[in-house]
Amino acid sequence: KPVIAASQEKPVITWPTSAPIVYGTVLGAAELNARASVPGRFAYTPAAGEMLAAGMHAISVTFTPADAADYSTAQATVSLTVTKATPAIAWPTPAPIVYGAAISSTQLNATASVPGKFVFTPGDGEVLAAGVQTLTASFTPADATNYTSAQAAVSFTVARAKPLISWPAPASIAYGTALSDAQLNATASVPGTIVYTPAAGEVPSAGKHTLSATFNPATADYTSAQSEVALVVTKVTPVITWPTPAPIA
Repeated sequence: KPVIAASQEKPVITWPTSAPIVYGTVLGAAELNARASVPGRFAYTPAAGEMLAAGMHAISVTFTPADAADYSTAQATVSLTVTKATPAIAWPTPAPIVYGAAISSTQLNATASVPGKFVFTPGDGEVLAAGVQTLTASFTPADATNYTSAQAAVSFTVARAKPLISWPAPASIAYGTALSDAQLNATASVPGTIVYTPAAGEVPSAGKHTLSATFNPATADYTSAQSEVALVVTKVTPVITWPTPAPIA
């Protein structure tokens, strides 16, 4: 009888499509998990431990059966999606600043986990109003293939500034002189109104007095402020009128 050669059977490979992974994740058992209908050995391409760029990839496997006489080798391929990674941004809350100080790298100091470029809003050199302000940062990675852009924000306080009040010590006045802008002549470093105590028109008694001024700024970027000066009111000498007496007999 002639000898009839038995044909080899092809193993059945089962390999479910893997869930997407994020760039930076190396290939492992979660992705390279093909199963065969008979015992044998798998060889994957790319291999375990490799890191793939973001995008769609084809992963292939070659299966070599332990029983090479009865089973042939087999191949299979699955697709794997590698998504872009989101860079991590670190940005400490800035310390408060006083109104009038421009923001700079002291506040705009966010850092990213990968190389790239930041754009800050508001930008370097801007002067912000007093109050709680929010700074935002948009990060564009240098490796746009494997990383997404990212955003971050921080809030910090811009404290109100204290105006400067200039008020020269007034010259002394004589009792009976009403207060006027000759004494009530304080000036402030910013626009606003000044309220004096005592007020213009009052006549202080003789002696040493303290004049006070309360400044109320025109904008909310400044605090109110106070100042004082000393004023001496001198005594006056009364005028005595004494007519010459008529002759007596």
